[in-house]
Amino acid sequence: MSIHRIGPGSEHVRAVIADLGILGSGTLDLQQLACQLIGTVDQLVKVSQYEATRREEIRAWESTELAKLEAQRAILLEGLRRTFDERRETFDALFSALDKALIAKDIELASRVLDKVTDLAKSSPFKELASVEWVTSAWTNPERTWKF
Repeated sequence: MSIHRIGPGSEHVRAVIADLGILGSGTLDLQQLACQLIGTVDQLVKVSQYEATRREEIRAWESTELAKLEAQRAILLEGLRRTFDERRETFDALFSALDKALIAKDIELASRVLDKVTDLAKSSPFKELASVEWVTSAWTNPERTWKF
């Protein structure tokens, strides 16, 4: 079959044939074209399967990372909740001690208790969290007990 008999769009077909290098001495080798076509389709299928596998791996990785983030978030929120609960309990205990000191008219004790209240009020549980090093060392410290 001669290349000029291919029909409509033959310029495009000639360009593709030239790109594929399947044009012999002015004639089209159908067997060579069929082999090239099969090879191209085979490569397309392999690349498509590889990319589909990669997309699934990425989705699995994404799902795992999102689960880790959710777990970290839950731990952080629970830790903060407990920190504030602990601070509330500490404040309650300090104010109870202050009440007892005032009832007993123990000015020195009342003053020490108020100093502790002031110190606790000045400190923030977020202050330590601002240091990544502190959080990392606290989290990885095997002697530290975390209660959730």
